[in-house]
Amino acid sequence: MLNVNSRTLILSACLMMTGISQLSLANESLSGLTLTASQQSAMGMMTDLAKQVDLVPSAIYPAQAALPLQTIRSLSSPLSGQIIKLNYVHGPIEKDQVIAEIESPELLKMQESFLATLSDLTISQQNLNRVRQLNKSGVSSTKKLQQALSQVKKLTLKKAQVENNLLLIGMAEAAIDNLQTTHKLQPANLDIKSPIDGQLFDLQVRLGERVDKNQTLISLGETNPIILVVRVPVETANEIEEGQKVEVVSIDKTGMVKHIDMMVDPMTQSVDIHITVQNDDHRLRSGQLFKVRFLTEKKAATYQISANAISQYHGKTVVFSLQHQGQQKETIQALPIQVVNITNKQLYFIPETKQSSPLNIFVKGSTAIKAAMDAANDSDSE
Repeated sequence: MLNVNSRTLILSACLMMTGISQLSLANESLSGLTLTASQQSAMGMMTDLAKQVDLVPSAIYPAQAALPLQTIRSLSSPLSGQIIKLNYVHGPIEKDQVIAEIESPELLKMQESFLATLSDLTISQQNLNRVRQLNKSGVSSTKKLQQALSQVKKLTLKKAQVENNLLLIGMAEAAIDNLQTTHKLQPANLDIKSPIDGQLFDLQVRLGERVDKNQTLISLGETNPIILVVRVPVETANEIEEGQKVEVVSIDKTGMVKHIDMMVDPMTQSVDIHITVQNDDHRLRSGQLFKVRFLTEKKAATYQISANAISQYHGKTVVFSLQHQGQQKETIQALPIQVVNITNKQLYFIPETKQSSPLNIFVKGSTAIKAAMDAANDSDSE
């Protein structure tokens, strides 16, 4: 085994080949190592500027998109009848698109009731006009005028109610207008429209099938926002908070933690977390798999650099930083750090000492730096 003097001599010879003299090396201490840019290049050293970050990502976890449970609804038939059209049976749907059409004899009865109300209202308005004229001439009493006014108001309200019922069950506005204008029955077709932008699934009827009133036709769920369900270890779940930001890897989207389940899977000791993500462009589909990572806000100054920069030196976790000293000389310092996280080949760390200037960190050549510093230290100790 080589003793201290032998190791120093061998390293010194190697360094002299790159232009570093024994004297300049021996004068260095543990506080730093002075090398020129050409010497650093000859020894294969490379630096990169550490980026200060506000959010630190966690490890990557798999997630699956799902429709929000609170938005899933069943679309049912407002009246009994027969399915005569199925325009959409699954997949995305936009608000007010007609999903299906139902031919219903009950709709004809409702139209007849509407026409009867219109007829009664017309007669009541004519009677009101006649009573009003008689009241002005003193022939008819005020009481009769009030009764005529009350009857018109009553029938006007009934007309509005029947018209509103026709709209609610799905009769088209144009068809109602034609019914009122022509006083002729319109086709007994009901439009089943989508009340939201969403996704259809679980069709329960077929074309030509007869259905009863309130019978379920199909299910519909909202797709914007959409839910990503991710399962994480209990220890990780305990560090996550509702409202915390989440990055959806590779599709340039962020979400927010909406719910953290209190139930733990006894077999895997994991917890389900629900993340809401805006889905205006409909790129996220129910059942699709994604990768996510949770973003944690750090109060202390936190930096990001390639994971190659991390080293162990004299029992401490460090990165080696480069500081300019003028006259083309630069000092290499061992900077003790607290590791926040290492993920996706990136190191997130907090320096143990406050930094007032940008951190230029070595991402290559750490082994050579440690050897040079040890050699300088050995020389100083002789």
